[in-house]
Amino acid sequence: MNCGRASLAYASICLILILALLLCPGCQKSGEEADTADLVGPVAVTEHTSTGIADTLRSGESLYTSLISCGIEPPHAVRVLDVLGAEVNLRSCKPGDSYSAEVDEDGCVLSLCYRKGLTERYWVSTDSSGYAVTKDEIPVIAVTKRVEGVVLTSLWEAMLSIGEDPEAALKLADILGWEIDFVTDPRRGDTFLIIYDELFCQGKRLGIGDVTGCKYINEDTEFLAFGFADPDGRMEYYDFDGNSVRRVFLKSPLNYRRISSYFSNRRYHPILKIYRPHHGIDYAAPTGTPVVSIGDGRIVRASWNGGFGKYVEIRHNNVYTTCYGHLSGYGKGVRTGARVRQGQVIGYVGSTGLSTGPHLDFRVKKFGSYVNPLRMDYPKGEPVAEERREDYFEVRDQVIKGLRSKELAALLP
Repeated sequence: MNCGRASLAYASICLILILALLLCPGCQKSGEEADTADLVGPVAVTEHTSTGIADTLRSGESLYTSLISCGIEPPHAVRVLDVLGAEVNLRSCKPGDSYSAEVDEDGCVLSLCYRKGLTERYWVSTDSSGYAVTKDEIPVIAVTKRVEGVVLTSLWEAMLSIGEDPEAALKLADILGWEIDFVTDPRRGDTFLIIYDELFCQGKRLGIGDVTGCKYINEDTEFLAFGFADPDGRMEYYDFDGNSVRRVFLKSPLNYRRISSYFSNRRYHPILKIYRPHHGIDYAAPTGTPVVSIGDGRIVRASWNGGFGKYVEIRHNNVYTTCYGHLSGYGKGVRTGARVRQGQVIGYVGSTGLSTGPHLDFRVKKFGSYVNPLRMDYPKGEPVAEERREDYFEVRDQVIKGLRSKELAALLP
């Protein structure tokens, strides 16, 4: 009897506990969560985190070292630069170039934007096969500018006195330099006018682009030049009738300070202490002054040449050859057999060989014999091609409208 009552009581207590568990909301929820956890297992969090970096190249710093300093792992930097190098010469990276990149927690580059100068951008991104690079040209805006003034001392100072970019003076002198020697010919009261493109990129001034027309009046003699692009896009300059204002050769191979020795058949040599011919012109200038080829041609010699020291000789055609002696060094890419363009730097003023001081010994051969460079009447360049003359005259007439100026004499003080 007592055992039966005890069993009944025990069963009642168990029933009450089971009901309590089933009816308790908190206990029921906890049980469901436990069951779900057992079925699913632990949840792995796979969110991808990344950070943005940006930097600007400094002097003496390469793009590779800059990427490493910003936390990109070397293997990843090498992969990115290998791809980028397909579009841009990495050796041409300069201080001021900048980049921004997205990098993951392992130092791997997810994307990169490299900005070279103001006008070029390169985008490196990932695709199914790895990295890919695209180039993005930033548009340059050209604004036509018209500048005029009066020369009181020099063209350079005249440009500065009216608050204009002196590079415009260099452009004008380069175009008309075959007709006017801007070192000796300018006179007080000369007037000038130049029309050129001023270049801007994203609101920042880049400098001066092409000159479309210019005029210089020297002692009542008017010199005009009009820009006209050749089929390759290279700007050439012609007079009113379409004749080239440029000549086959420049007047001088450098911006010299003075002529220290002229062409002579009997000159006293300051080192050898004897009289002998000097079939060239010595231009005195500081060591390192750039020396340019006076015309297009092919280098037939770029090496040491006895008393001439470091020496370059250029054959321009079947008639003319020019020689440059006593150089301190050679220009980039200057070697025997290489082609050069008019105005290209082929070396630098020095004092190598038999020389008493820094200067350039410049010589011209005509049919193999030395001639006086200062007495040469070099031929002009080619005129506008006959089939393009109509287009040229149309361009010329548009520029003439801009060259009609107010009375410049009124600007004289």
